[in-house]
Amino acid sequence: MIDTLSLFLGALFDALIGVNLFVMGEPFFLAAGYQLFQGVMSALFMVLLGGFIGDQLSFLIGRHWGRALQSTLLAKYGQLRRPIARCRYLLKRYPSRVIIGARLLGPVAWFMPFIAGSQSVTWPRFAILSAIGVTIGIGQFVVWGYFLAYGVEQFTLLHTIKQALDEYQLLLFLLFVTTTFFIAARRLKWRNVKRTSLGILLGGLCYINYVHFFYNADDFEPVVNLQSTIAPVDMLDIDYKVYPGHVSLNDAQALNLVYVGDSPRVLMAELGWIENQTFSRDQIGFIDYLGLLKNKTPPISDLFWQGEPQAMAFQDAGTLKTRSHVRWWIAGVSEQNQQPIWVGALSYDDGLSITFHAGIITLLHYVDPNVDQERARFASMIQSKTTHAQALKRLAQPVVLDDKHEYFTDGGILVVEAQEGLITAMADYAIKPTD
Repeated sequence: MIDTLSLFLGALFDALIGVNLFVMGEPFFLAAGYQLFQGVMSALFMVLLGGFIGDQLSFLIGRHWGRALQSTLLAKYGQLRRPIARCRYLLKRYPSRVIIGARLLGPVAWFMPFIAGSQSVTWPRFAILSAIGVTIGIGQFVVWGYFLAYGVEQFTLLHTIKQALDEYQLLLFLLFVTTTFFIAARRLKWRNVKRTSLGILLGGLCYINYVHFFYNADDFEPVVNLQSTIAPVDMLDIDYKVYPGHVSLNDAQALNLVYVGDSPRVLMAELGWIENQTFSRDQIGFIDYLGLLKNKTPPISDLFWQGEPQAMAFQDAGTLKTRSHVRWWIAGVSEQNQQPIWVGALSYDDGLSITFHAGIITLLHYVDPNVDQERARFASMIQSKTTHAQALKRLAQPVVLDDKHEYFTDGGILVVEAQEGLITAMADYAIKPTD
């Protein structure tokens, strides 16, 4: 009872002229949504009733003491002159639309019922329009409160938007700061506005690159104790795509390898490939980064499979601009022989390019989209340098190079294992059916 009474009073004071300058109703509306999720239907009724009664009281106060109180408010709070004047203008020109939509117009909502009472709006008309406006204005926050209680991740679109905002927050903040500075400087007629704004933008991009790679990157623990954390998996059920960020809105890159065994390090050691450091799994400082560049083994940027960055990464001998490299993730254990299954993204770096990556704009290697060619070269190396068994299986759909993919492939996945057996048993595996 106390909770619902508090919701009523919060909504009432948010709408009551004078008091609403100091009371914010949004926390009460969100709380009502949370209680609604818990099954407390009275929470929704109480905030709507409180908002409606607050509007009617403000209207009656405006009807009887509107002009005198306006003079008092303006004399004491000069900053209110603009929102009050705007409210008068809008009410005079669009009375019905303003009464309904006032709660979506910021500070106009504080004064609209009060100003409406002091003008020629009849109370029956105001009461009907106000009821609609209260339902829309308060209802939107109740809905958000309900969603937050239920869990945003349960709603695919909302969860994707939340992920995108989280991932791009630094870049969005930089664009906001740069745009705000540019507009303000133009109005103040400062010199060299464009040059200074460009400097702020470029300096900000350098800073968020530093924060991204050297400050926020090492948030993931090393992959250990695999057998206690992985579950049985069928190779046909694996999603053979990875992304340069947590959000699947990013263009996909290819998973084109499967390794069956305790660790791909066994295979990579036989091939003579160099294990790279990765920003997410290793503590890399800027000085360390320069040393790795000098040795022509720069760290591997992170790709994400099912929300996780690669567990390990390797490169063949190359230059700073061109190299073959592969990233590995643990996917589960084989349903056939209970051996760990790893998935790998093999590709070839062919120069440098400016690109979007994990919510920032940065300089990274350009990845050759012909991943099948690199897969064939890798298979040839395995055959000539190792004792591992291998087979090319159609476990994924063919992909063309388009606005959703940074590669093209025939859908073949190179399956590699230390001991023969599983590959032979996979003879019946075929490409997944198209959805």
